[in-house]
This record gives sequence, structure tokens and C-alpha cells, in this order.
Amino acid sequence: MGQDVRAWPMLALLMLVVAVAIACVLWFMREAMRNERLAVRQKLSEAYRGQLALIQERVQEQWRREMEHLDSAEPGAALFAAAVRQHWADAIICLDEAGGVSYPQITSTERDLEANGELLALEKATNREDPQFAAALERLVARVNDYSTRRMPAPQRRFLMRELQKLQPSLDFATLPAEDLAARYLEADSVANTSRALHESRAAGIWACRSSGGRVIALFTTGNLEALLEALAHDNTTSGTARVVAIPANIEAPADALATSSLAPLTPEWRLALSLRDQAQVDGAADQRVSAYLWIGSSVIAAMTLLIFVIAHGFTRQVRLARIKNDLVATVSHELKTPLTSMRALVDTLLDSERLEEKTTREYLQLLSAENARLSRVIENFLTFSRLERNRMNFRFEPVPAAQIVQSAITAMGERCHAPDCHFTDETQADLPAVVADPNAMTTALVNLLDNAWKYTGAEKRITLRTSTRNGGVCFTVEDNGIGISERENRRIFQRFYQVDQRLSRTAEGCGLGLSIVSSIVAAHHGTVSLSSEVGRGSAFTIEIPAAVAT
Repeated sequence: MGQDVRAWPMLALLMLVVAVAIACVLWFMREAMRNERLAVRQKLSEAYRGQLALIQERVQEQWRREMEHLDSAEPGAALFAAAVRQHWADAIICLDEAGGVSYPQITSTERDLEANGELLALEKATNREDPQFAAALERLVARVNDYSTRRMPAPQRRFLMRELQKLQPSLDFATLPAEDLAARYLEADSVANTSRALHESRAAGIWACRSSGGRVIALFTTGNLEALLEALAHDNTTSGTARVVAIPANIEAPADALATSSLAPLTPEWRLALSLRDQAQVDGAADQRVSAYLWIGSSVIAAMTLLIFVIAHGFTRQVRLARIKNDLVATVSHELKTPLTSMRALVDTLLDSERLEEKTTREYLQLLSAENARLSRVIENFLTFSRLERNRMNFRFEPVPAAQIVQSAITAMGERCHAPDCHFTDETQADLPAVVADPNAMTTALVNLLDNAWKYTGAEKRITLRTSTRNGGVCFTVEDNGIGISERENRRIFQRFYQVDQRLSRTAEGCGLGLSIVSSIVAAHHGTVSLSSEVGRGSAFTIEIPAAVAT
């Protein structure tokens, strides 16, 4: 057993050497491919940088033409509606000759009283299915959408649009978002601060610039401005192989960008970034140069991985077999020898007696029966373990009352539960639901827990078998006042052949299979087994399995 443990550092060293070698191969391969890709990207960047400069000039020119639309008509409500509906801008602010806002204002003392009266009449209408109601609604909608002939202040227009949407939610006013955008801008910024260069205003997410004539301020949201700039940058000569995106100056360019260019003087706060649509072109050109290295490196890594896997698998298997063999020999020899020796000594004593007294004979026979029961439990544990290991354990699941399993386990414990030095308590909860289980297997699991509680408690034993319901399942808890288990041992206690006391001279009987069998049986029932223990104060093992579904 000790030689098996000392052999692991050799395996670990071998794995470390192979891992270092594989890491070196991977590092060289990565560096080679990285350098090749950088070289290819540099060449492509130089080739496309001149093309991006031409795209930038075209964006500047087309932007100038777009702004000329705003100077083509008298600023006012009609120009506002035309600019929004024809997508010249997300919204505009029209200024008068003195530089003040002519449309849309934030506040206004003017009112279209006729429109307010029509809205009031609609709100008071009781029959909204009446054709007259629909006609009146249509007239007011047309009045609100009329930016040319009707003089209506912007605050009243926004109010009427929202109230009409409350009356008929399906109404969609194309200019309402633009009205709101302009109002938000005017509340946060001043038109006096707006320059002809496109810049971000004090209103978050709104970009503004003044037209060439100076009497119109164009407003854009960040998303729409990005789309507009990319549309202006669209180049039929490069669109098949490359794409151009617009990004704010404070945002990092895409990782695959080959070249970037500022949009100054139009706006120093935006840039154009050009990248290939098919990044595989860059990778493919580089990968062709390193394909030979990649093939050789992959072959070496595969061979080394396969080799270490074969060695580790074989070595681990041999260690596992040796450990099981050693554990089996040690535990079987100890656990079978002890009861057999006791039985032989008792029989020899009886045979050597010239005269058999009834009291002595009965006492010896009781001891022989106890040793025989102990030997039977050991053999039964070995047989159960063998069936579980070979997947030959045939579980017969059926609905069974939880109380029946408890009583079967108590009966199997026999007189030990009622011995003078044992205070056994059965705290079975009333009205427990049934469980779908193999009653014999679950009884075996509980008996193993009760047997452990008996073995690992002192002269004055206090053992409790408690049942309860929790989270749709039934819990079986065996609690004792025994030696307890340290937290370090908790993770290993359910391993086969494992015992907290590893000495062959230990006083407690057992071969280290009981808890392993419990764990396997509970897992087959789709349940869990847990341990709560404190050294010197006892342990509590809890089995939780799902309750049967009521029909």
C-alpha cells in the first residue's frame, strides 16, 4: 500500500514534463501564427488606408449637401415636419432672425382653443363606436398633423398627440418622437452653444450641429447618427470586401479594424473604421504559411497526449487494483478471522468440558449465535458490495410505507436495540408518505447505519432513529452519541473499504463497506445521504429519498 502511494509522484512528474513540452509547442505555434497574421494585416492596412481617406472626403461632402436641405426653406413648423418625415434629421430646432427658438418651443402662452375644444368633446363622448366620434377623432388627428396651415404651439401639439393616443392607442404620430427629442435637448442645452461642427450636447445621447445658414439646428440620436454616417460612407467599390463603421472617438475601434480615420472638421468626436467583411481572408493567408508547423505541432501534441493517457490509465488502473487487493485481503482476513477464532474457542471450550452445565452451555451458545450473526453480516456486506460493483443488484421498486422500512430495520437489529447498555429511541413521524423503493435494499441501508451507530458508541449507547418529510421527500436520520467523525474525514467516509480507524488492531468490527453500500443504494433510489458529526459528541446520518407521487 505504501509503495502505491509513493509511485504517484513519478506519474505526476511524467505528466508535468509532458505538459511543459506541449505548452512549449503551443507557445511557438501561437507566436508564429500571430506574427504571420500581424504581417498580413499590416499590408492590408496600408492598402486600404488611402481608400478610407477618399471615403472620409465623400462623407464630408454628402453631409454638407444634407445640411443644405435645412436651409432650403423658411424655418418653422413646416420645415420641422418635412425634415423629420424625409429623415434629414431625427429632429430640428428652428430659430428666428434674433436667434431665438421659433419651433418647437418648450413652453408657449399661445393655444389653439378650437383643438382643445374638440379634444374635450371626444373625451366626454360616451359612445366611441359612433361614426361621428370616429369622424371627429380623424379631424383632430389631421389638425395635429398639419404643420403647414395650422398654427399650433409645440407643447400643445405634444399634449394633444398623447391624449389622442390614450383615446385610441393604435394611433402613431410620426413626428411625436422628434417633438420629444427637441424638447429634451432644449431643456438640457442652449441653442447659443450649438456650433456648426457635429458635437454631443448636454442632453445624453443627443448630437447637434447648426446648418450652414445658422437658423436650423439638426439633432440626432447616437444610434441613428451612427447609421447615417455609415450610410454616407457606403462605397460600392469596397462594400463587397470591406465594411466601414462609424464609432465615437471615446470608443475603442473594433479589434479587426485595418484602418481608422477621424471625421474632423465635420466632427472630431467620430471616426470611421474599416475592416474586412471576411476575416478568414487574413487568417487564411497567414495560415498557409504556418500550415506545415501546425501539422507537425499537432501531431507531436497528439502523440504526447495519447502516450501520457495510455501510461496514466495503465498506471492508475494497476494502482487501483493493487489498493483494492490489499484492502480486500486485509479487511477480509481481519473480519473473518475474528469471529471464526471466537467461535472456535467457544466450541473447543465446550468440547473440553467433562461435564456440560446447562447455564454455561446456553451462555456459550448465545455467544456462538452472536458471532455467527456477526460473520453473516460481514459476508452479506461483501455479497451486496460485489453485486453493486458488478451492477448485478436487482432493485424491485414499489410503493412502500416509510414506517414499514423503519420497522424492518429495527427488527433486523434484534436484541441489540433493547440491550441494557443501549437507549434506543424510535421517533417515526406519524402519517409519513409512501416512498417508491426496494424495501429490502432500503432496510439494508438503515441497518448498516444502525449497526455503525452501535459499533462506534461507548458503553452507554444512545441511538435515535428519526423520520421526517422535507422538500417533497422522506428523511431517515440515525443519530448516536459515538466517537464522531472529523470534518477532514467526512469526504472519504463513503469510500469503499475506508475506515476512520485504519489499524488492524481496532476494536470496532467492520470492513469499511457499510457506508459505501448505503451510498450506492441511496443513489439508486435517486436520493442523497449526508453526515453531520462532531468529534467526541456523535454523528447523524440522514438518508433523503423522494416520496411517492399520490394518485
